[in-house]
Amino acid sequence: MKNQPDWWDPYSCQPYKLSDVDKPRSGFANLLEYSKVAASNLVALPAIATQYLALNKQAADIESDQFVGLSVMPDAEYQHAIQEMIADIGVKQLLIRIPSWDVENLDEYVKFMELFPDNEFVINILQSRESTQNVAQWKQQVTEIIAATQSITKTYWIGNAINRTKWGCAHTGEYFALQEAVEELRSQFMGLTLLGSSIIDFEPLLSWRTLWNWKAYRLDANAALLYVNRRHSPYGTQYAIFDLENKLRLAKAMTRLSNRCDDSLWITETNWPLLDTKPYTPNSGKPTRTVDEETQAKYLKLYYQIAWQTGWVDRVYWWQLINPGYGLVDHREGSLRKMPSYYALKDIVAGELKSVPEKQ
Repeated sequence: MKNQPDWWDPYSCQPYKLSDVDKPRSGFANLLEYSKVAASNLVALPAIATQYLALNKQAADIESDQFVGLSVMPDAEYQHAIQEMIADIGVKQLLIRIPSWDVENLDEYVKFMELFPDNEFVINILQSRESTQNVAQWKQQVTEIIAATQSITKTYWIGNAINRTKWGCAHTGEYFALQEAVEELRSQFMGLTLLGSSIIDFEPLLSWRTLWNWKAYRLDANAALLYVNRRHSPYGTQYAIFDLENKLRLAKAMTRLSNRCDDSLWITETNWPLLDTKPYTPNSGKPTRTVDEETQAKYLKLYYQIAWQTGWVDRVYWWQLINPGYGLVDHREGSLRKMPSYYALKDIVAGELKSVPEKQ
């Protein structure tokens, strides 16, 4: 990313954390949207609970190279190595971020994607605070991105972590405007597959608000950034009952009932941040929030195996290939060191995906 704004953290590849005073927590627009979130969930609770309880597990009828995805970023220094590692791992499904504010450098993203003619790409178009304040400009930027890449892919994931203020949206209402603007492009670019919702972590109230509403957009799949690292193991629970499997169950129930989304659930981002890797790790770096490399590799396998065994998920992307704070490869010493999670993902693609996970 050449046009790197001053609010962007290049180490963890996300906006810097906002101070409390910079977070818009009140105001009529925020309060109105929060009331709509609450009302929509109260009305739908019986239907969601019924659907949640009715879901049955059945291993996915999806091959490993279609189910397993990996995020990559352009890097001129390691370009050839990235090609070799993608081929070595055997992963076919790739995801790349293109920031809306970096459209001047679209040629570099296109050239990078063209290095992988045998792979399928999803493009995650990133928003910023400027996007929500100037939706017309956002729409033009997205138009330019799709026009430049439509010969490579037709699949675009719109927005990222829209429930985190640092990413630009003060509330879900601002996200709706972004998604509606992109929806208008379906008539200009035929055959688009648009992913959305884009809620990070386990926040089902906000997820439902993005999946059931009367806004003018249609999602071809629910893109969920479902991290569970704060519970350490995928078997760790939140609110007493929600381990990874039950979080997926709820996400699937909501997706199936949605009036804005087709019945398709994609996990577009997940990982486990690593111990002692500041400033690369995106969280506090404390032992309660991070794991060692061997544990990360173990949890990676469990995540993919659990998700595949439920049959409720169509694809899972690991974020990302090269990053010492949460990725598969450490580049801090000026060379590339493949960490245990690199080999774990390779094993998953090769067939361990379909192994029945052992509860620990």
